[in-house]
Amino acid sequence: MLVIQPRPQPSAAGGLDFSSLLNAAPTPPTTSSSIEPFVYYPSMSFEEAAAYNPHPRNMVQLLFAKEHLWKELHYHNPKLGMALGAVRNNLEEAVRVWQQYVVQGSIQKALLQTQHYHRDRDMKERLQRNPNDAEAVEYFRQQDNKKLVQQQYLQMMEEYPESLSKVLMLYIPARINGHEVQAFCDSGAQMTIMSKKVAMECGIFDMLDDRFQGIASGVGTGKILGRIHLVQLQLQSPDGVQYHFHCTITVMDDAVEGAKDMPFLLGLDMMKRHQCQIDLEKGVLRFRIPPTQHLEVAFLHEKDLDESQGGTKGFDAALANARWMQEDEGKNQDALDES
Repeated sequence: MLVIQPRPQPSAAGGLDFSSLLNAAPTPPTTSSSIEPFVYYPSMSFEEAAAYNPHPRNMVQLLFAKEHLWKELHYHNPKLGMALGAVRNNLEEAVRVWQQYVVQGSIQKALLQTQHYHRDRDMKERLQRNPNDAEAVEYFRQQDNKKLVQQQYLQMMEEYPESLSKVLMLYIPARINGHEVQAFCDSGAQMTIMSKKVAMECGIFDMLDDRFQGIASGVGTGKILGRIHLVQLQLQSPDGVQYHFHCTITVMDDAVEGAKDMPFLLGLDMMKRHQCQIDLEKGVLRFRIPPTQHLEVAFLHEKDLDESQGGTKGFDAALANARWMQEDEGKNQDALDES
């Protein structure tokens, strides 16, 4: 059961602290005893963490305490992650960096609003002078469209807020011949597919029947090396019990586009064989165990998925920072060369 603590109340100053940017005397830091603990629950995403922890100190402490959120920050915003990482041992300085990041975003928004106000006023004056001014008429037509889009956006945020969140593909943890794999559950694929590389890693490539060679066609085309007729797909129940399901796998050449990014795909053929049910409400793939039992395997969260599958598992923040700095230096050098 999820229990969400009340959000911390804004300071007496009325919200964001602009003092660091305006060279005014900063407000004395709030004592930790007056701040409620950060809000957290398992599998919380970075966006959810920011929404439930509006106080900068709480947010920074949560980022430092939860490694998967720290990785998500570096993954989605490496520049901010690098700035916080440089002062990770100084909580007060880290809070200041986070506040500055929020304030800068607020100031940029205010500047855009000011520009829009002046543009809107100029167009109104032009329309008063000439009701047939084509540019002014088109401007206000676009503004009406934007208002309609904004109304739809607000309605969507109220009724379907999950539409804005990152949608992960459906993966389940599994083992084949003792080798851990992340199985992509694709009910739109006719066959269960594995790359040659993973088949060799699992020690099952020698069982390949090359009489079933061919060409796979769909979004793209690729070479089918053959088929492995009988493989034990090992799955684990929530209480730790191991189950084995017979599985037939078609092996694709590694040269096929996307084979490395999708090393094992559980297709419709095996899902129908085991009468699987994709339960998005519970977040599980349900396998039927005759005669009447079922095994529920939970879909993997972002923190549990490899980077190649769109997750943050194994994400190296230091390496990402170094790559970002190298790219930034390259951009700066290109700008100097152009000047």
